[in-house]
Amino acid sequence: MDKLELNIFENKSALKSISWIQILAMIGTFILLYLLEGLVIKPTGSALVGREQFGIAGAVFFIIALFLIIIIVHEAIHGLFFKIFNPSGKVKFGFKAGMAYATSPGTAYTRGQFFIIIVMPFVILTAVMMTMMFLLPNPAYKYYIALHTGACAGDFYYLYLILKHKHLSYAVDTEVGMSLYETEKQTI
Repeated sequence: MDKLELNIFENKSALKSISWIQILAMIGTFILLYLLEGLVIKPTGSALVGREQFGIAGAVFFIIALFLIIIIVHEAIHGLFFKIFNPSGKVKFGFKAGMAYATSPGTAYTRGQFFIIIVMPFVILTAVMMTMMFLLPNPAYKYYIALHTGACAGDFYYLYLILKHKHLSYAVDTEVGMSLYETEKQTI
């Protein structure tokens, strides 16, 4: 049986690829949004939300707190889609090696289901933040969107592997990564 197993925390090549994806995704997204903002959106307000009311330290705290909320919502969306595709599967959340994660360890999903589980936080949060960027113009949105896009680097790497290994039809989520299989593997 053909398979691919990835332990994200021990695979140095994967971690290097994810680091490059993160850097390029953040820079590319920021440049794209900067150009979009200049062409379409007329920003109002300050890039450092709350700077006038709370000073620089308060603004930095606000930015960090908001980014942490975005990460928590991101992982909750993964968890929601794990449950949508397998209501009886157990979902766990954690933080390891500088990465927040949601996992449904040992649960098997089709390649398409796993793709959706992985991509939905990026799609949903980016759509919400882009909508807010247009409705409540503020230069800060491009920073949040770029940071979130960079934070999705691990997800983008998983998507790359799923697309690259089209002959592998099933994914099993693990607490350290994922495994892709040619045929369905029973829940572990």
